[in-house]
Amino acid sequence: MLKKAFFGVLHALGYYSRYTSVLHHPGKRVLSPSYVLDFNDAEKTFLEDSARSFNYAIDYSMGYRQKEQSLVRLQQVEVLGNSGALVLDGKIVVESVGEVSRLAKSDAFKEVSLLLPKRKAGRYTSVLYLPWADHNNFHWFFDCLPRLYLVLEHTQEPIKVIMRRDMAPYQLQTLAFVLKDYPHAEVVFIDKREKWQVGKFVLPSFIANAQSGYLPRDVADWLRHKVWQGYGVQQGSRRRRLYISRANAKTRRVLNEQDLLPLITRYGFEVVRAEELTYQQQVQLFFEAETVIAPHGAGLTNLLFSEHCQVLEFHPANLIKTHYFLLCKALDFRYSAMVGTAGDKLENYTIPVQEVDLWLNGIGV
Repeated sequence: MLKKAFFGVLHALGYYSRYTSVLHHPGKRVLSPSYVLDFNDAEKTFLEDSARSFNYAIDYSMGYRQKEQSLVRLQQVEVLGNSGALVLDGKIVVESVGEVSRLAKSDAFKEVSLLLPKRKAGRYTSVLYLPWADHNNFHWFFDCLPRLYLVLEHTQEPIKVIMRRDMAPYQLQTLAFVLKDYPHAEVVFIDKREKWQVGKFVLPSFIANAQSGYLPRDVADWLRHKVWQGYGVQQGSRRRRLYISRANAKTRRVLNEQDLLPLITRYGFEVVRAEELTYQQQVQLFFEAETVIAPHGAGLTNLLFSEHCQVLEFHPANLIKTHYFLLCKALDFRYSAMVGTAGDKLENYTIPVQEVDLWLNGIGV
């Protein structure tokens, strides 16, 4: 009795120290099975280099498994407005936050924050993924919106999609694009200081894996076309060569970028700073891209909206990430990686300009 009262007080303060899984819940419906991607020798070498740079914490060189896609129908759950996490029987549902490691890495599920309980009638779902997708476009487009595909395409009954009002404008816009053709779904907004108690909840699985922009082709094409249509992408536009600069970023800057710019402009590349553009302009720009060169960063998320292009991505030697290689794999884009020096404490590094020149010679003027 004392233990129950103790946890009751903690939960009233928004603090949850225990978790549970619905992996084998009777309300689970598998929509598509898992499968494994095949890689050629060059791709395996890149993945091995990446795994080594992370001390093999994540290693896709032995095979990348696309996990199964599923919906789980739950009853009597709580939705936490401060994190988007789902609570069942007083425990955080792992599948609502991605994976157990996310519980350990963030205080969002273990912070003392009085959450006002509210009872809500009806059927709900949510793809909130905080704090990672707060204003981060990679997590928004790979960890949030793809999950709505599972809900919208595989439910017919009226359903309410829980979101936050303080979302970035591009998130509200693209959410509206996704929901446009599904009249049975409507958005409702939860405050970060609220805890909703709902009787019926549909929980979609996460689709993308850690450090991966890979989406099954049907999901990727669904999302691409929704955003293209929503922003009114102009078809038949000229093809462009883009260099995505991180000169204004705090981390992962190319320190010798000024040595690189004269070379790439000679090959017809435009220098783009994504933060200076509206999201509609970014989508149109990437749709027109035939070639993209960029240091690793969230700006490459927009490759999702390229019709077809080839990519050269820069990495520091001590932190080679696989997100956009796997996105290119999903979209059948030609991908090349170039590794520079080891990054400093802010992950800034230099890249071998002569090797870039050789790569550019390979693609021609």
